Amino acid sequence: MAELITYPLKVSVCMILLYGFYIMILHRETHFRFNRIYLLFSIIISVIIPLLNIPYYSDNAGTGFTNILQTVQVGSDTVFISKNSMSPSQYIIIIYLTGFIILSIRFIARFISLAIIRRQCTIEKKNGLYIALCKKKIAPFSFFQTIFIDERTIDDEQFDKIIMHETVHIQQLHSFDIIFAEIICLLTWFNPVSWMIKAALKETHEYLADSGVSEQTSGSAEYFLLLIRNAIGVQPGLANNFNKSLTLKRLNMMKKPRSGRLSMLKALPVLPVIALLFMIFSCSNSSGELKSENTSSTKKCEKTDTTIDKMPEFPGGQVAMTKFIMDNVKYPEAAKKNGIEGKVLVAFTVTKTGKIDKIIVSQKVNDLLDAEAVRVISTMPDWIPGKNKGATVDVKMILPIVFKLA
Repeated sequence: MAELITYPLKVSVCMILLYGFYIMILHRETHFRFNRIYLLFSIIISVIIPLLNIPYYSDNAGTGFTNILQTVQVGSDTVFISKNSMSPSQYIIIIYLTGFIILSIRFIARFISLAIIRRQCTIEKKNGLYIALCKKKIAPFSFFQTIFIDERTIDDEQFDKIIMHETVHIQQLHSFDIIFAEIICLLTWFNPVSWMIKAALKETHEYLADSGVSEQTSGSAEYFLLLIRNAIGVQPGLANNFNKSLTLKRLNMMKKPRSGRLSMLKALPVLPVIALLFMIFSCSNSSGELKSENTSSTKKCEKTDTTIDKMPEFPGGQVAMTKFIMDNVKYPEAAKKNGIEGKVLVAFTVTKTGKIDKIIVSQKVNDLLDAEAVRVISTMPDWIPGKNKGATVDVKMILPIVFKLA
């Protein structure tokens, strides 16, 4: 259930950093195709990074021998129950789901509105495209293979340029971009950057369509007047619209000199940003050893397939160690209240003298549970040290502790 909260938050953080880079470096450039690719890539990579779990090897204990102990499960004798209140996480989930449902209904309503408009239009087929001639006053727009246009503009001398503009949207599959961006906005509706990316994507679509028209025709002054004249009218939010409030930006961008090819190299610094996001959200320190749990008395070291003569032993053995942990663990009250549970993997070193050293959490669940697992292990008595070839050696131990509420 916690993932319902943490995953959208991680996606949002990735989007904020990547969109921030776009605003600072790329959005003033006239490489419209490249900008479109970057914006789509920033959405896709933001969705993917938090889903990945890339383990990496890190021998934090600094020892050549590693042993995975048997899992110990601890619970709570009394689970905190409040009849008249909910935990903060439950409130957050309810708020999130409420926003998601409302916006989903709005999303579906837009499709229905678009279908109603289409049914009210006269449909003509031209060059593989559908032209929907509407009696209602609308600003021209396109959606997938259909161009919607006010039937009163048929005799307009600029009619062909309007069709040309919307045809570029259709040929470059801009409607797919919009639907994809809308879905992401549903998932991360609380993040304003999601909506900013969608707006930037639609803006880039208009620049691409304007550029496509200018490459095929002459007379930019007439086209400018066409943009201004068609700036008002009904336009469903899912559509690739001919004009919106960005009309002035489009006019300025059309007059702007084209950026050189080398200016695309400005995007290279985003690579370290992406690498940082991978390190933060995708990489987990599994130490390369968490493949199986070894419960036998004679254990093999995971590293270089080398066996050790005698593994370290808790005084009294596995049973005594399990009892020690279960007797000493104090399930955090806040974790009980919020229903937090899971498996914490704690790595530590049993030194040559049997002392516990270098305690780290190699797989985290929650700050409260992680801290409690570290606290209990730090209070353990001295172990019987491990031996190899007659000499005592440092051995890294990995102890899985499962916190489970009744």
